[in-house]
Amino acid sequence: MTTTTERPQDPMAAVEHLARVVAGDDEQRFALVYHAFANQVDGFLTGDGADGYRLARTLLRRGVSPLTRSAVGTEPPTDSIYTDPVYLANMRALVGDRARIIGGVPTADFPECVAVGSPNVWCCSGTLVSPNVVVTAGHCVEGGCAARVFLGKDVEFPEDGEVIRVRTALAHPDYRPPKPTCDLAVLVLERPASTAPRPIATRDQVAAAAFVRLAGYGNTDVHSSGGYGRRRMVDVPIAGDHPRYGADAATEFVAGAPFLDRDSCNGDSGGPAYVQSDGQWLLAGATSRATASSLRPCGDGGIYTRVASYQEWVWSVPGASRP
Repeated sequence: MTTTTERPQDPMAAVEHLARVVAGDDEQRFALVYHAFANQVDGFLTGDGADGYRLARTLLRRGVSPLTRSAVGTEPPTDSIYTDPVYLANMRALVGDRARIIGGVPTADFPECVAVGSPNVWCCSGTLVSPNVVVTAGHCVEGGCAARVFLGKDVEFPEDGEVIRVRTALAHPDYRPPKPTCDLAVLVLERPASTAPRPIATRDQVAAAAFVRLAGYGNTDVHSSGGYGRRRMVDVPIAGDHPRYGADAATEFVAGAPFLDRDSCNGDSGGPAYVQSDGQWLLAGATSRATASSLRPCGDGGIYTRVASYQEWVWSVPGASRP
C-alpha cells in the first residue's frame, strides 16, 4: 500500500511547515527561520506561480539571501524581541491565522490614516481622531513635517484625495529630544475633513490584543531607501513590556514584524497602530521609533505611543474639536 503526505500549497503555509521542520519545538528558532524563508518567498510570489511546496523546497536548497542572513544572523541579540515570550506566543498565533495580513499590502481601508507633510514634501503619517484633529509623532512636528495632511490612497495622485493645511502643530510638552518618550503631537486642521475619524482604544483593549494592524505611507524596504507615498497595512505581533526594549510601559508598547521584512519604517512615523475589539478597529498607538535592540532601521520591531495615555491633552489643544 502506498501512502502520501499532504503537502501545503499555500506559500505561507509551506513556509510555516518548513520552519517548524527546521526549528522543531524551539519557538525562538521558529521565529528566525520563518522570518528568513518568508522574505525569500516574497521574491518568488511574482514568479512562475510555483506552488508553496516547491517554493519551500527551493528555499531549503538555496538558503536565505545575504541580506536576510546579515540582518537576522544565526542568533538574535539577547535583548531582542525575538527572545520575548509574549512576542513569540503572539507571533505563533499570527502565523497560524490565515485571515491576518502577513505581508504589507496596499490598502484603501483606514481612510483616516493620513500622510503628513511639510510645504514641499510628504514625510510622515498620522491618524484623524476628530473632524479637525490629526495625531502624529512629536518628532515629525519637531522635524518640520507638519504643514499639511493628505487623505487618500497615494500622495502621487492628490486629485483622488483631499489635502488640508494645518492651522496648529503642537508636540507634547514633555517630548524633549534626545529623550524619546512622549513622542506625540496634535495637528489642528484649517477645516474639518470629510472622512470619519477613528475612535481611540482604551488601555484594556490594547492589553487584550495579541497583534496590532499598522498603517502608513512610509518606506517599503528595511533600509528606508524608498517607497514612500502609498498607504499600506500589515499585522504584527505585540511584545512584552520589558524595559530592555527601550519603551516606557506606562505610555508606550512594543510590537514587531519580521514577516516579509514589513514593519513600520521611515515615513510611517506618527502613523496608526490599530487593535480590534468587538469587531471594530480602534486606534491604539502612534508609530514612534525602533526598539533599542533593533539591528536595522526597520523590520526588527518598533515602539508605539499609547494615544489613550494622552487623550485629554489632545482635546485640550486650542482649536481641537472632540469627535
